[in-house]
Amino acid sequence: MQFDESKIYSTLGERSKSDNGEGFIESNQKVYDFDEITKEVANRYRNKKPAASCDALYLKDERHIYLFEFKNARKSHIGKNFCSQKAYDSALTLLFAFYNNLSLEELRNRLYLVVVYNDDYVAEKEQESKHFQYFKNKLESLAGVRDRTLFGLEVYQGVLYKKVITVEKDFFMEHIYKEIFGEE
Repeated sequence: MQFDESKIYSTLGERSKSDNGEGFIESNQKVYDFDEITKEVANRYRNKKPAASCDALYLKDERHIYLFEFKNARKSHIGKNFCSQKAYDSALTLLFAFYNNLSLEELRNRLYLVVVYNDDYVAEKEQESKHFQYFKNKLESLAGVRDRTLFGLEVYQGVLYKKVITVEKDFFMEHIYKEIFGEE
C-alpha cells in the first residue's frame, strides 16, 4: 500500500504528544506516524471507519518491528480496554498494510509493543530524593516488577507480539530506548 509520505514521517518526541500538544519524551528519533498510517488504511479499506492505533512505528530491521503507545498519564489512570483495542487493531493493521506476505505467526516473531506511561504526570508531585528513587528502582528490579506487563496486554504476548513492554517514561529513556535505538 502507498502512503502520503509527507504525513507519515515523524519523530518519537512528536508522537509522544497528547491531543493537547503536550509531549513527555524528548527525542528526534525518526519513526512513522502510525496513527496516520492507520487512518489511511481505514479510509481506503474500512470505508473510513476508524480503527484504534498505536502512536508510532519503528522498523529497526526485518527481525525487529516496534509499535509504540504513549500515555501521558499515570498508570493508575490508564484503562485496560483502551490499550487492548489499540494493541489488537495495530497488529492487524500492520499485517495488512505492510506485511501481507507474512503469516501472523511470522509477524508475531518480529513484532514488539512498547507502552510508555508517565507516572510524573501530576500537578503537585512530591519530590523524592535520588537515593530513595534508586532504592525503589533496585527493589522493583529484584522483585521483577519491571517485567510485569500492565493494562491487560499480557494476553497478546506470544499471540500477536513477540514481547509486550509496559514501562514508565524514565525507565524507558534510561534503558529501553538505548536497547531499541542504540543511542541516548
